[in-house]
Amino acid sequence: MRGLYTPPGLTVPYEFQVAHELGGRMLNVRGETIRVERPLGRGRTFSVRDAAGLTVHQPRGRSFENVLFDAQRQPLCSFGMTEINADVFVQYLRNHGVPFFRPDGQPLEPAAREFDKGGTDLGKAFGPRFTLQLRRTEPIGVWIGCGIALGLLMFFPGFPLVAYFTYGKPYEDLALDLLMVLTVVFNIGPWVLAAVRGQLFPRRLSVEGDRLWLNGYKEIRLEDVEGLRWHAADECYLLMGKNGKALAKFSTRDNFGPQFMNFLTDHNIRLIAS
Repeated sequence: MRGLYTPPGLTVPYEFQVAHELGGRMLNVRGETIRVERPLGRGRTFSVRDAAGLTVHQPRGRSFENVLFDAQRQPLCSFGMTEINADVFVQYLRNHGVPFFRPDGQPLEPAAREFDKGGTDLGKAFGPRFTLQLRRTEPIGVWIGCGIALGLLMFFPGFPLVAYFTYGKPYEDLALDLLMVLTVVFNIGPWVLAAVRGQLFPRRLSVEGDRLWLNGYKEIRLEDVEGLRWHAADECYLLMGKNGKALAKFSTRDNFGPQFMNFLTDHNIRLIAS
């Protein structure tokens, strides 16, 4: 049951989701209500007050999962600690007084990790702890859409026209090969550019006490932050560095967005003129 570890001071929002990155079953948590959504089949809704406990279970051929059950020991929902916001859900259950049990039925209090017991910085950390899903700072969708449009333009009208005007000429094959290369470049180029600029997949920003971590390894130092800039096109905020570059883009409509805005306000990071 070591997987039930939650960092000290973990912040729990009023509303959040627990789900695997590859999709599938999702838990929608809103206040005291928990909604189980499944891609196939009917979902179900219950209150956290219906939960009598949480235990660990290992289905045959699958990894360990945590099972939330009611007073009749009937399962209400299950989740794995590798899922998004799983640690938040564990803290949520702890906050509502849901007891934890070992597989043999003995009570269990989720324990801190060994490196926290020794008084490390993580164990001593105060303040909020949460992870925010960021928005892309560059218009990747526009790039990809334009690339596909240009690729289709090259392929459908382009090939017949080039074949017609170069038919029988010595550079006919060269022109068709060049057109094929351009078609491939326009279709693949935006994806490659997005990957090079680190914008292909949405990034995450973790708040640990007074420190910010991008994707869990790159630190954003508060002294390098100039302020916030409002992006009216998609109603998001840009966290701007003193070098004039956007460090992160987020929305207060997303999970932990309001908490992150409060964090920035508490550290005197304000809106700056556009």
